[in-house]
Amino acid sequence: MTRTRRIIIASATTALLLAAIPAIGNAAEMPGDACTVEGQILPLGNGAIQCVNGVWQPSKSSPTSAPNIKNATIFKPVGVALSQSTFGSTGKQVADATAFLLPNGKVRLFAFVNDTNGLPGLRVATSTTKTGLTFAGDGTNPFPGTPVGQPRAVALGGNSLRLFFVEAGNINSAVSNDGGVTFTREGSVLTTAQAGFEPGVFTVIKHKGTYRAYFSNLEKPGERAPRVMKTATSPDMLNWTVGPTVVAEGGSHPFAVTNKSGKIALYYPADRGSAYGIFVSTSSDGINFSNEKFVMPNGGDPDIIRLSDGKALMYYGDNVGADGMGVRVAKAISNIVP
Repeated sequence: MTRTRRIIIASATTALLLAAIPAIGNAAEMPGDACTVEGQILPLGNGAIQCVNGVWQPSKSSPTSAPNIKNATIFKPVGVALSQSTFGSTGKQVADATAFLLPNGKVRLFAFVNDTNGLPGLRVATSTTKTGLTFAGDGTNPFPGTPVGQPRAVALGGNSLRLFFVEAGNINSAVSNDGGVTFTREGSVLTTAQAGFEPGVFTVIKHKGTYRAYFSNLEKPGERAPRVMKTATSPDMLNWTVGPTVVAEGGSHPFAVTNKSGKIALYYPADRGSAYGIFVSTSSDGINFSNEKFVMPNGGDPDIIRLSDGKALMYYGDNVGADGMGVRVAKAISNIVP
């Protein structure tokens, strides 16, 4: 059977994107040598080396062969959450959804909509029930006149949230105290110069007394660049210190969750040759991730939320049929931090 690879929609203002790691020829470089393309993987002998923080280092991955893929049965798909029909759009592209739990138990989603009837940008939809499975568009745009994208909501308590988003080559933020109806901009929190590349989506957790974020290089149309993820730390979610590259295999558009013991699960779309979709890796220190497992075939742009009853849902990008690319929803059927 021929397997069709999915094209991930992850850019804030672009059309369909292919986030694949290209095969690269033999390298003359050796471990310890300087390198310039962060995350690049080259073959060396029977193994490979990867560019990490400007230095070639041994890598567990090979650009010419896929590692053994382990499966993790964590989420069960249950339906379509968002499509162009939700917003009355005709662009056949709804992507990058992020979820916020309202005080009344319903879920509010912020997503990028390629609206051919108006300017592409963020749109808002709210679940019709507390199950978080079906949604109605609110008819609102948090940032009218501005094509921002790749949003990520962080709950601040009650009806308040901070929204991180991609805009003009930076990660910017804004705060809302009315559940995401209106926002006050806070400016840039991570620039291209700080990141070392043009950053994409920004996911934030509280870990061991500080805020820790994960982000990848921004996917662009037609670009087949190596996917790189980095971490950063902050005392206040506004001033960030960029840390090292994480997850040696490479991935994009990460989403992080943690449990009471401090273990972190990082979900991200990636291409492993024999498997393409959403993977998960785990870490205790927030930097060194391992035990990668395959979670959702053909999925991209994951965002996970725990409902008021404690159950978890994952919203993710995928083809939804006649409406083109949209956002599906899956229920957690096992521990989301495996």
